[in-house]
Amino acid sequence: MRRYTTVHPLFMSFYSRSLYRDVGKNWRKISFLYLLLLTAVCTIPFVFKTHSLVSGYLSREGPKIVEQIPVITITKGTVSVDKPMPYVIKDPESNAPLAIIDTTGQVTSLKGSPAIALLTKRELIIRRGPTETWPYDLSEIENLVIDRSRMYDWMETFVGTFAYVLYPLALLSSFLFRTILALCLAVSGMFFARRLKVSLGYRACLSLAIVSMTPTILLNTLHTYLGMRIPLSWLISTLISLGYLYFAVKANSGPETSETVP
Repeated sequence: MRRYTTVHPLFMSFYSRSLYRDVGKNWRKISFLYLLLLTAVCTIPFVFKTHSLVSGYLSREGPKIVEQIPVITITKGTVSVDKPMPYVIKDPESNAPLAIIDTTGQVTSLKGSPAIALLTKRELIIRRGPTETWPYDLSEIENLVIDRSRMYDWMETFVGTFAYVLYPLALLSSFLFRTILALCLAVSGMFFARRLKVSLGYRACLSLAIVSMTPTILLNTLHTYLGMRIPLSWLISTLISLGYLYFAVKANSGPETSETVP
């Protein structure tokens, strides 16, 4: 029978042999649920900080960008602008090109420009990487007018919904990454079990690997939220997790301890 709940590893994973013994014996069915709950909680500070940084940047620099935007009219997929072409919107911090508008055909690609977007007469081209761009055909747009007032409305909507979109994406990516890492660590757990002559199967080692990742997940969440940068943090985190996994496997050898459940 399981002695510990999914809350106990949040603090006991740092020191408790009794917890790891319980995990090795009784956590096969709930270890991934625990990892999901842990990731869900630890994703919140990341999303909160990211949202704060993005909203702060937009409130500080957004108006400087919006005030550069001319009136853009799209009628039956054709763009017209009330400014001489090509028109360049610049980054207010670096003064580098941020977006280019050209309906004359003089500029047809983002090659050679640091700009992240190019609006031509019939398409919008977005930069996706150093050499990769994504063209969007405007032919399906019947009638659209983009002016500063609309841009401010869009910016306000973006800030209001950004966290709700970011959270599930961040949660899914973090959970998948940690699942893959746990699967790999479990192999090391099997090696530790053989060396220590502990009778543990792969499923038990997987549960131990997941819980032994708790200290590094919590510490990484803390230093990410505080903005601390640690060189080779991924390597340090992996080594710490391996150390706790060794401790967890070793905890499953020898006699049962009488540690009190908090």
